[in-house]
Amino acid sequence: MDKKTIIAVVICVLVLLFWGRISEFFGLTKPAPVQQPKTAPTEVDTVKAESLPPQPPPIVEGKTEEQLDTAVTVEALPPAKTIHVLTPLYDLMFTTHGGGLNQIILLKYYYLKDGGVILAESERKVVPNFTASDNAFSANKFAFDCDATDFELYQGEEPRKITFTYDNGQGGRIIKSYTIDPDRYAIDFDMTVEGIETFGFERDYDLVWGITPPPTEKNIKDDYGYFKVVGMMDDFVKLAKFDNGRMSENIPGRTVWAGLRTKYFAAVMIAKNREGDALIAKGTERKETIDGTSVKVRDLSAAMAMSIPSSGNVSDTFTIYAGPIHYKTLKKYGVGLEELTSLGWVIIKPFSIAIIWLLPKIYSVIPNYGIVVLIFALLIKIIIYPLSRKQTIAMTRLKDLQPKMKKLQERYKSDPQRLNKEMMKLYKGAGANPLSGCLPLLPQMPLFFALFTVFKTTIEFRGASFAFWITDLSVRDPYFILPIIMVVTMFFQQKMTMTDPKNKMMIYLMPLFFGWLFMNFPAGLVLYWTGFNILSLLETVFIRKKQMEQTETVVEEQA
Repeated sequence: MDKKTIIAVVICVLVLLFWGRISEFFGLTKPAPVQQPKTAPTEVDTVKAESLPPQPPPIVEGKTEEQLDTAVTVEALPPAKTIHVLTPLYDLMFTTHGGGLNQIILLKYYYLKDGGVILAESERKVVPNFTASDNAFSANKFAFDCDATDFELYQGEEPRKITFTYDNGQGGRIIKSYTIDPDRYAIDFDMTVEGIETFGFERDYDLVWGITPPPTEKNIKDDYGYFKVVGMMDDFVKLAKFDNGRMSENIPGRTVWAGLRTKYFAAVMIAKNREGDALIAKGTERKETIDGTSVKVRDLSAAMAMSIPSSGNVSDTFTIYAGPIHYKTLKKYGVGLEELTSLGWVIIKPFSIAIIWLLPKIYSVIPNYGIVVLIFALLIKIIIYPLSRKQTIAMTRLKDLQPKMKKLQERYKSDPQRLNKEMMKLYKGAGANPLSGCLPLLPQMPLFFALFTVFKTTIEFRGASFAFWITDLSVRDPYFILPIIMVVTMFFQQKMTMTDPKNKMMIYLMPLFFGWLFMNFPAGLVLYWTGFNILSLLETVFIRKKQMEQTETVVEEQA
């Protein structure tokens, strides 16, 4: 690898690592819409995960949650009736206190290989919740009627509906219906409010997802970094900006869906019969020490504001998506949910999409993603072989020109312009191109960025094992063995391709620099780069052997 190639690689990698700050500095990151005041702000929820200590009640516009409870307290309600529903995908718990879901567990995914992934769990709140009148009314504080009992749905069975009804005794009713399909990561949700005037609601109501999922990954610090309020308005919106530990955003405008995301999972509410009028995000962020690590814990709440008349009835329908952030699954909904996959910049995204399409195809034949990654590295090497061959031949010619180049440098050391002209004439006469060493990087760098994104955020690789100590390709090598192998292969590769003796120190420094850089990268990415290095070494040996054979043949013919 020559000096220009090394510089190009370093620049590309640094751009990848610091793109967020660069885009922010030059104004390339699209700012969130300007916050506008709203009459009825949403509630803020507090996580009740067993791994976290109890938290103080959040403050909403200067009022505590207890002060907002102007009607009935939870303690005054009759005992809750729960309905337990099992499907091949879900373990769900409904409650009459609030008339909704207070537990959502994904059965196909695991938290640290011990039980399903929890997307919602709370004793005193339901999702989605219904609030109105500046949060003076919250369905969480009322008991609903429901005649359903526990049931289980099997694959292929017809969807089943559960209906909750609240009657205020003055001619007003709130009816919440949930339709569970055993074959989908989605629940259809219908809500009707009858006799609006008897409730005294003002202008709109908020549909709130106010239960924050607990962390699901071993690296809790990294996991919390992905916790955001998300939504689709005119563009995809993600919100996680805190001021003094608090976030309060009210973005008016058409809202197609809103919800919460973690690193690999999401819970969103999709409007079906009409769009919402605003996206509302609230939350808190605080530092805690968990298992000896300082973590910024986030508690979030997302809501959609829906307009309502001053009297009469209103009916709205939604789809609740609660499941994995899986590109193919999300794309089917046709409302931009696939934007949750975070597949990189506009230039990189097509490469990311191609990778997450191709690798699972290979995996269906060879069920080991580590081997799939190595096969993918081989495919890329075959595709760019013409460029690699051109690079190797050019660098060999440059190496042969070193004595002549040294003479020119000595002859024209006081005339840089003449030196440059003579050097170019020398390159042209020998058929060597000093820039040819960068050619294989052109297709490689977008692939590198795409692979970095795919292995770090795509759920297919969550928990995907390779062999021996590599049990999860989406996280770093726990013993740093792969980065060490990568450093060794890179050292030999550079030693074989170095053309300028002045760059001798780079043979030692660059592998160490890249080893330090890659040591915290996903193991899948390091495996790809290591495999590619080994293939490049073999390729260089093969091409040089061919060159030597051709040279010997020419010498024999001349003799």
